[in-house]
Order: sequence, then C-alpha cells, then structure tokens
Amino acid sequence: MLLKYIPLFLLVQLSIAAAKPLDPELLKSDDPVQQELVRQAKEETANLLNALFRSQIDYFTEVKTHLNPQTKRFQDINIYITRLNQAIAEKEMAKKDQLWFNIFEEFKESPLLLNREAETGLSDGEYKRILTGQKLNDISTRFITNVADYFWKIAKISGKVIDNGISIVNQS
Repeated sequence: MLLKYIPLFLLVQLSIAAAKPLDPELLKSDDPVQQELVRQAKEETANLLNALFRSQIDYFTEVKTHLNPQTKRFQDINIYITRLNQAIAEKEMAKKDQLWFNIFEEFKESPLLLNREAETGLSDGEYKRILTGQKLNDISTRFITNVADYFWKIAKISGKVIDNGISIVNQS
C-alpha cells in the first residue's frame, strides 16, 4: 500500500543518525576558531534535527485533522507529536539524540502509516488519500532541501576546520 513512502521515512532515520555529535577530540581544542566551527556544526545539526521533527509534526498534524479524535490512531499521533515537540525543546544534543532514539523505538512498531480500520475509522482508500496528499509532497520536498542544505553547510564547516588545522600546523 504505502511501501513507496517507506524509503522517505528511512531516509529521515538515516539523516538523523548521520547528525551525530562531533569527534570529542575536536571539542577539546583551545583554538577559538576551532571552537567556533564546532559550535556552528552543533548548531547546524540541531537545526536539521528540529526541521525534521517539525516536518513530521506538520505531516501528522495534517493526517490527524482527518481522523475522529476518539480513534486510537488519533491518540497515537498526539503522543508522537508530543514526543517530537519534546525533542525540539531539548537544547543539549546528546539528550536530543537520545529523545529521537526513544521516539523511534517507541513508535517503530506503531502502525502510524498503516490503516487498521478499527484504529482509524477510515477505509484503506480514504487513509491512503490522506497519507499521500499534497502535504506529503510538500514535506518531502522540504525534507530533501533541509538535508541537502545541512550537508552543504557541514561540508563548508569541515573545509574551514581543515584550513584552520593546516594554519595551526604551519604556525608551529
């Protein structure tokens, strides 16, 4: 049914996994330029994660508007959105990463994208139309743009880190 959308959600997982904290050796540097670059990389990573969380919140909020508030799926989505908002609110990257892992573990067995009529109150066709509407296309496009922007910014920061390292070595 929705198998063609599974790669998108796997890409979300992969992107979040790629946005891990930096090498601890870089974090120990006394060089102010290096410290600023590390700060920028952390900030970009947090921005990416928050953008991904917001995209999922937007998507599932849209899905939820088509569901009866009494259904299990509506309640599952509310819990999911609450957890994503908690992850956005977290400022510390290690905790944000742990929250994401916890959210993924909690909901990986949840059929948020699968229709069980008793849980959604909708037929398969109705639920599919909701899940594959224009909102999904918009969020998918924004997601790909966010990930591309993130990797471009991190590549630029990495180049500056290398430049700075070479400068430090040449000054020694």
